Amino acid sequence: MTNQTEQTQETVAEPEPEPKYQVDAKAFDATGRSFAYAVYSRLSTGGKAVVDDGKTPAGFGTAAEYMKVMGNVCANEPEFLLPGTPITEAVFRLLLANSNKAMTLAEIQSGLTDAWASVIYLKNLTDEVLSRMLEQENDYFIRRAPTRRRRRSTKS
Repeated sequence: MTNQTEQTQETVAEPEPEPKYQVDAKAFDATGRSFAYAVYSRLSTGGKAVVDDGKTPAGFGTAAEYMKVMGNVCANEPEFLLPGTPITEAVFRLLLANSNKAMTLAEIQSGLTDAWASVIYLKNLTDEVLSRMLEQENDYFIRRAPTRRRRRSTKS
């Protein structure tokens, strides 16, 4: 009689990853609006001075180039996210300054809180308010970023 060990495989449900948000640039462009120009138009005067080299007409560079300047130059200026900025516009700018890399709700809250730290009447940036705003269709095409699942290697 052979002694065989039974191997049981348990399927453990992985926790649902925290949703991340980013601007859907393709959907933005699909509406006939230019994502690159939308980024350019939000550059500060100092940021525009960096990208306007005289060789390319203003606003006709790449979105990636403009976002890099926004993150390195504009985001460090006090006028970048003024307290009167509507929350959706502020989130849009924050995502652009982060090169449109997907951000969690906590990262977005942290960025806005840092920008508005000196404001006497802080806006309501609770999880509920921000997630409700981000989950709705909006003119900025801020949407949930697609989740990438890791593949598990199976050993035989």
